[in-house]
Amino acid sequence: MAILDPITLEVFKHLILAIPEEMGANLRRSAFSPNIKERLDESCALFDAKGRLIAQAEHIPVHLGAMPSAVEAVITDFPRLSPGEQVIVNDPYRGGSHLPDITVIAPFFWEGKLKGYAVNRAHHADVGGKTPGSMPGSSRTLDEEGIIIPPTLFVRNGLIQKGVLRLFEKETRNPTERIGDLNAQVGANHLGVSRCLDFIRRYGEMAFDNFVEAMIDYAKSRVIAHLSGLPHGTAEATDYLDGESRPIPIKVKVQLEGKSLKVDFTGTASQCKGNANTPISVTRSAVYYVLRCLLPADIPLNHGCYEPVHVIAPKGSLLNPRPPAAVSSGNVETSQRIVDVLLLALQRLLPDRIPAQGQGTMNNLAIGWKEKTYYETIAGGMGGSPTCDGASAVQIHMTNTATTPTEVLESAYPVRVLKTALREGSGGAGAHPGGMGVIRELLLLEDAVISIQSERRRIRPKGIAGGGDARRGSNFLTHIEGTKVRLPGRTTFQASKGETIIINTPGGGGWGACA
Repeated sequence: MAILDPITLEVFKHLILAIPEEMGANLRRSAFSPNIKERLDESCALFDAKGRLIAQAEHIPVHLGAMPSAVEAVITDFPRLSPGEQVIVNDPYRGGSHLPDITVIAPFFWEGKLKGYAVNRAHHADVGGKTPGSMPGSSRTLDEEGIIIPPTLFVRNGLIQKGVLRLFEKETRNPTERIGDLNAQVGANHLGVSRCLDFIRRYGEMAFDNFVEAMIDYAKSRVIAHLSGLPHGTAEATDYLDGESRPIPIKVKVQLEGKSLKVDFTGTASQCKGNANTPISVTRSAVYYVLRCLLPADIPLNHGCYEPVHVIAPKGSLLNPRPPAAVSSGNVETSQRIVDVLLLALQRLLPDRIPAQGQGTMNNLAIGWKEKTYYETIAGGMGGSPTCDGASAVQIHMTNTATTPTEVLESAYPVRVLKTALREGSGGAGAHPGGMGVIRELLLLEDAVISIQSERRRIRPKGIAGGGDARRGSNFLTHIEGTKVRLPGRTTFQASKGETIIINTPGGGGWGACA
């Protein structure tokens, strides 16, 4: 075990944690797309030479928890990278999440020795596939969702490889924007590498190595100590995705065993024909997020936090599918339900700490025109908790993005925002009521292809401890003549100029019976 005095450890911790935060700021400033620049749909982190997470920015939970699998895949395929090289990957079966999330990984060296990796992941508004936005409502195989990139050398001697760029130029609908965002990702990693080398230059290689070991040991010991202080026991729960014809069960058994947390998804549905399948990296990410919710805020998130966690998801199940199953919705929707079912189980062990269910969906909306694609997730209600009411109109759990400002959206795309408002009465009643969802109405100014991936359109978010359930979400298309048509939770269709898309997002469940 590496030993550093507490003051030095704390100073070094903040110095290192500042690096991925600065990487993220740089990436957002230099990105081309509103999806990254305005919605902040990106994440940055640092790893050591063994592929262990050192530090991450407070960005997107579903990105960050899955990143270690991507780094592991890159280390396997590229064990001898050189300075100035970077690797790109988006394959969900090689550490990715879903195809629009593209990860770029850059090694850094000191005196010829590999010391670690600067990494970022960003959601691209389009990566090809059968529909604009690469989030089809009814995909069945992975190749329908866009280009699939296994770990591939992307930058050599500081220069982006033209073969990879040609792939984006050929297969994506807005290659200029894609390449601009990729350049921003490469630049963010370059900054991260530079800052890590500055640290080593200033404090020495041994100080860096000792810090990495000490911080991982510290996080692991803190997590074990916290888990040991929680009630020991086993609890089970089942929750459901809406499903195309019938609900799809996700079953979990949670064991708090003193020094470890065991999460077993045996009994969950087999992988499905649609796109709700979830790569194992994303399944682990959802578990890590729930663990983080149980921990004191001052514990730094790194590899040490995850060592006491054991995740079991049978191969061929919804939460560990076999290729080439489609997965685009697994990353954004099924990940939310994994969190919901874990919290349901933990509520039986920790009834005074677990909130009611939040909206349980990201309400994904992709709009595609001939040469432009727009993508957003829409906020909803947070569940009430033992200590406070649920917040309204917020992103819940596995997402942490912002709303594109109306001025930016309307200036960049042929669409007009007619309404973004609280959905009154959508939160569950209770001693601590759930937060309200959102009504989002967008008027199309040109013909467009619309794709929606959403959940909680059939099954309500649950209240707990006597609290009421929240209202379900709903999706509508209003035709030019005023006819209003209800849309499925997952769908892709052609819409016409003058038609309006309406997304009503779910509220959060209430906590506790009303007085």
